Amino acid sequence: MELTTYIYILLFAIPFVVTIIATPVISKFAIIAKIVDQPGLHKTHLKAKPLLGGVAIFISFAVTMLIFLPMDEKLYSLVLATIVLVVTGLFDDIYDLKPLVKLAGQTVAASIVVLGNLHLYVFLLDFFESLFIPNFVVLALIIGWIVLMINAFNLIDGLDGLAAGTAAVIFLAMAILSIIEGGRPNILGAQLIGLGACLGFLVYNFNPARIFMGDTGSMLLGFILATTHLFTIKYPFSAQLVLGSMFILAYPALDISFAIFRRLYSKNSIFKADKGHIHHVLLSLGFSVRKTVLIIYGANILFSSLAIALLSLDLPSVALLVIGILTALCVILLFRRLIIVSEQNGLGLVKKL
Repeated sequence: MELTTYIYILLFAIPFVVTIIATPVISKFAIIAKIVDQPGLHKTHLKAKPLLGGVAIFISFAVTMLIFLPMDEKLYSLVLATIVLVVTGLFDDIYDLKPLVKLAGQTVAASIVVLGNLHLYVFLLDFFESLFIPNFVVLALIIGWIVLMINAFNLIDGLDGLAAGTAAVIFLAMAILSIIEGGRPNILGAQLIGLGACLGFLVYNFNPARIFMGDTGSMLLGFILATTHLFTIKYPFSAQLVLGSMFILAYPALDISFAIFRRLYSKNSIFKADKGHIHHVLLSLGFSVRKTVLIIYGANILFSSLAIALLSLDLPSVALLVIGILTALCVILLFRRLIIVSEQNGLGLVKKL
């Protein structure tokens, strides 16, 4: 089936509508089954809210893709992997899995996509082979990166609409890049489906949220974003590719990096939940939940715009070097500022530097 402009519009509109219809039904089921998220130490909501919103996102994503997209090995592996991940997320939302069990499910899902599409990573394998790095190490790093993004979205899902809105911005940026680069229309279709599903869910999840996506949804979104970005890449390995990929997933990557840093620095387990995420720090400055989310949306739009520029323009090496150095300095300054604000506002996350 040829993907025309009309089909692409449907690929956005159908999951948007399906998610809007499915979410209230799933919300009622979650309440009846008592699958709800209770208030807690590191959470910002004050009343129990139904979980399983991620199931609505998964249904709209999988059904639309299977019906309207020409399926190939990439999409078949993507569907199989998302099923593994959704099952893992459901068990975690219902039974609160141990971190290592959840990590195992994430790793299996990432491995299905990576090992099932080895031909897509030839450019990475060839580059690192020239540096005498074995292929199995490179594949392990790719799988690890996908798992990192799964957990990054899991961690930012702490405020009403934050994860879904962030994912929507990134899906849109990736779709624009897919259009600019051309080719692989089914991946563009998958990204538009993800965009529609996220916006449909935001109807119920934006502050004040009536339902949460749970780990089922947050892990699913991080996984789809990470994998479809890998599927989109067609250029040789370069500094420009690395920088562009960093910017397109900048906010979740920054948040999980800061989480790992502060927990290790405080000599805590990296799996231990806390109130030190970037959105918590913004809340401690006096911003409301809605303003905090909108600020982060703005940051995501900025990062995505920079990513589109980096991945679509032919920039000289000097410019890339300057961008890389400035990015590293900004990250260091941001982390120091986050630590200072955390200490001043009694979050008690890390020792003073």
